[in-house]
Amino acid sequence: MKASSARKVAEQYTSAQIAEAIEAITEREEEILAVDGEDMGERLTHLLVGQRIRTRVDAGEDLKSAFRAEFAQVRDTLAND
Repeated sequence: MKASSARKVAEQYTSAQIAEAIEAITEREEEILAVDGEDMGERLTHLLVGQRIRTRVDAGEDLKSAFRAEFAQVRDTLAND
C-alpha cells in the first residue's frame, strides 16, 4: 500500500464515487476509477483507506489531519500484528 495513492483517492473522488468503485471491485471484479496500484487488491486497499480519509474530510476535518489520523491507525494496526 502506498500512502500517496490513498490520499490521491480521497482528494480526487467523492465518497459516493469511492463507494461505487469498492462495490465494483468486490462484487464484479471491475475497476471503474483510475487508482494507482500494482494489482486489483492493492487498488482496493487504496480505495478503502481513501474512503476512510474522505469520510473524515466530509465531516469537516481538513485533508492533512484526516490523512495523518487514518495512517496513524494503520500503523497501530500493523504494529499489533
